[in-house]
Amino acid sequence: MKPSKRAPRKAWEVFPGKNTFYCDGRLITANDKTVLCITASLISLTTGLFLFNDYRITLRDQPYGVYMLFACLLLYFFVMLMLFRTSFSDPGIIPRASSSQSAQVERQLIDADVRKNGYTGYKPPPRVQEIEINGVTMKQKYCFTCKIFRPPRSSHCSICDNCVDRFDHHCPWVSYSSSSS
Repeated sequence: MKPSKRAPRKAWEVFPGKNTFYCDGRLITANDKTVLCITASLISLTTGLFLFNDYRITLRDQPYGVYMLFACLLLYFFVMLMLFRTSFSDPGIIPRASSSQSAQVERQLIDADVRKNGYTGYKPPPRVQEIEINGVTMKQKYCFTCKIFRPPRSSHCSICDNCVDRFDHHCPWVSYSSSSS
């Protein structure tokens, strides 16, 4: 009998955040799906109210009313498609450091502090690290949860419990995020 080789686990199977994965890790969403349902319901409700109230008058008074119905339904389906596409896409999650990586970063920071200041006791890593990119000095903040220095424009999201790249596009109304592309 041959020993069975365990297939390597995929990154999404060991993902530490508060996310739910579908379709073998191709779709990702936050645990709380009620916000997505509320958003989809509000879009559907306003479209329905338009069709029930305003469209009836347009259909009765204008000869192009059927075209307006087609345009309205086309826009509705496009908006819903983009909502679900955005909802189930990756927001740009920055991977957390493994325990060995975080220990190495802490050792390097402590060693640098000892060389610089002669300090020999333990203190937590600094909250900011300065790096130079193309001659421009940028500050990276340290995330104590993910144990990484985050790039600019990223922040830790308390809803999905991950550091998210381009946090200014991370939206709870779509139950997760917008695309990071």
